[in-house]
Amino acid sequence: MAIVQCKNVSLKSFALLYTFGKGRWFTELGSLLADGNAKVSPQTAIFNFSSATDCISMKLGLCAAVKAGVKCYAKKAEASYHPNVLPYRRRQEKYWDSVTAKEFAAQFLLINSTKANSFTALRFSEAGDFRNQKDIDKAEEVAMILARYNIKTYCYTSRSDLSFSGVKYMIVSGSNFQKDGITNIFKIIKSKKERPKGFGICSGNCRICFRCKIRGKKTVVLAH
Repeated sequence: MAIVQCKNVSLKSFALLYTFGKGRWFTELGSLLADGNAKVSPQTAIFNFSSATDCISMKLGLCAAVKAGVKCYAKKAEASYHPNVLPYRRRQEKYWDSVTAKEFAAQFLLINSTKANSFTALRFSEAGDFRNQKDIDKAEEVAMILARYNIKTYCYTSRSDLSFSGVKYMIVSGSNFQKDGITNIFKIIKSKKERPKGFGICSGNCRICFRCKIRGKKTVVLAH
């Protein structure tokens, strides 16, 4: 019997075969992951647990931006002149609630394997915040799975009332607070004179700055 010699094939080719050539559009998550934004590199996927309109931190009076007198930019994007943004973010929330952490991570990895420029990071909550403890635990499980594939997971939060003690893989920046499990601090200031010792300054461009993806960083951002 003749032995047929096969050339090695890429994971991308298998993923495209598995998805019948549809790639990321094979799964619902494909249309719910943003490839970066105006400030964030397209190699960073963005996914929201909720919209800014429904943000629990704002409703609980925990939002650091509101306390600093800064208007919520995420909420501004959901205004009537951007009619598709709020429904989109609410679809993200609905999807998040419909899958397990393993299912989310599996779909994310399938999508990533079909991309020409793969995601190297996942940012949770461009808008909104963790709604409850379950969201934190679930996001941490996703981060643990993605870390095996060298994908960083990071986020910002104002939920100082919840526990992050079980967080080991997700890089969390606390909005003007730090506690067990939160390695980074992100603080809003009105002038550079208010910058505390040991804090770096946010460049406002995540395409050239990686502070929020590195553990142990303390960062200030000028209110604008």
